[in-house]
Amino acid sequence: MRKAVQITGAAIIAAVLMTGCGSESKKGDGDKPAQATPPADAPKAPSQAPAEAPAASGGDVTAAKLAGGWKKGKLEDNSFLVLSFAGRTAMLSGAGQSCTGMVNDSAKPVTLAFKCKEGAQYASGTVKRADAASLTVAWASGTEDTFKKAVGVDGKPAAGLPGKLG
Repeated sequence: MRKAVQITGAAIIAAVLMTGCGSESKKGDGDKPAQATPPADAPKAPSQAPAEAPAASGGDVTAAKLAGGWKKGKLEDNSFLVLSFAGRTAMLSGAGQSCTGMVNDSAKPVTLAFKCKEGAQYASGTVKRADAASLTVAWASGTEDTFKKAVGVDGKPAAGLPGKLG
């Protein structure tokens, strides 16, 4: 299980670095993630939820819904964080942090518990909201982070990431 989280984390970092994670817009329609347009005859992957899927509140989230990799921030300003899930195992890294932990999806809302090498800012958190494209976690330290989907459970970049990886 730990190996799956490590592979997912490595895939997230590779996908983000190859696609230029720092190209975020500030206003207008630029706030919407760019959508890749597949060929008309391409089958739709079953792991991709429609963009208009309703967000699950923290009480409706399961470990399976969190699976894959999530990212936030920019490399340039040291705010970059990667959060990845495989089953009930979780990993958080970036911005001077390296944490491993567990997902408790029996709790409503879902909680996250991490052991970090540096500090306790991310030691525990509560999932406030999750959908196919974003995940919001409220940390016990008082901060709240919203992550964007970066890598699916199949290890491929999530729909909407710019650039080519092949």
